[in-house]
Amino acid sequence: MATISNVVLKIDPIVSNKRRKVTVSYVLRFSPREELAGTVFEEKVVLRGDDPLFDDDRAVIASTFIKSAAGTIKRSFTAQVSQNRLDEDGDTIIFGVPVLTLRDELYARVTLTPFAPRAAQADSDPVSGQFGPGA
Repeated sequence: MATISNVVLKIDPIVSNKRRKVTVSYVLRFSPREELAGTVFEEKVVLRGDDPLFDDDRAVIASTFIKSAAGTIKRSFTAQVSQNRLDEDGDTIIFGVPVLTLRDELYARVTLTPFAPRAAQADSDPVSGQFGPGA
């Protein structure tokens, strides 16, 4: 089974912008069987809010596919995320003045899911008419 290690989340301000630069980096290592089979994985990086009752997804940083390979693989994804998405505990602002600012707790979750091909299906638009013997 593939392993994910050294997950690091970094959030930096962007000058004169109401967004933040979010970077998630980590290291992947595939098993020898996955390497030999050339297994493909769906790779997803999600920024999550850490709360006592339940954690919630705040932003998808990356959603892609990766093919297993030998050795360790260093990965890093960066996205711009709005302050509103990062403000997971909600600040109170009245007339543009912060009245109550709560500390936000965020973490990155990296998921590798073995890709399994699925059936595809599509339908045409309906065609109307008289197609029976009385036509």
